[in-house]
Amino acid sequence: MRNNPPNNDPPTLWQNQITEKVNMSATQFMEKAEQRRARARWLVIAHDLTYVAFLVLLGFEYMRNADITLRIGFILLAAGALYVTYRGHKQQWPESLSPDAPPDTGLEVYRRELLRSRDYARNIWPMLGPLIPGCIVIAFPALIQIARAAVANPAILINALPFCVLFAVWLVIFIPVRRRKIQKLQSELDMLNRLAGSTPH
Repeated sequence: MRNNPPNNDPPTLWQNQITEKVNMSATQFMEKAEQRRARARWLVIAHDLTYVAFLVLLGFEYMRNADITLRIGFILLAAGALYVTYRGHKQQWPESLSPDAPPDTGLEVYRRELLRSRDYARNIWPMLGPLIPGCIVIAFPALIQIARAAVANPAILINALPFCVLFAVWLVIFIPVRRRKIQKLQSELDMLNRLAGSTPH
């Protein structure tokens, strides 16, 4: 007589998780989609407010500085921030759903929200590209001054070391977290694709 696999067997646990997800009703998928849509709206609002505050700061710095190079940099950075805000808002803001949408669209609605989150996480670096020209124009004169001061006083480089370390730590944390988020979203999308019998995107 064959023994049944223990409940804590990894393959068994994985199969049970898949079965639970497959047994979800279309209405439950719609509810999960609405929860993700609500979180996406608040995230977009927070991003928009952050960029508005950033634009106000750029305007203040533009009025405070008479240097033509810095002013050009502020204009380029403001233009880039406006574009990034528009593109991020358009990509992240959930589409409106018809109030009389049939329940059987719940799985597809949830799948679209997962796709939206995955694509945004994948494209975060290219989307920030428009900010680079303004940052370069603003930072270049300051870097020249820092380089000249560092030649005269090398201790300045030591003072800048903590900021470099913090930036490196941020990269070490941010990149793996972002990668795990994308992998998690892709795993759930693959499960939904198998469930719906559709081809992976």
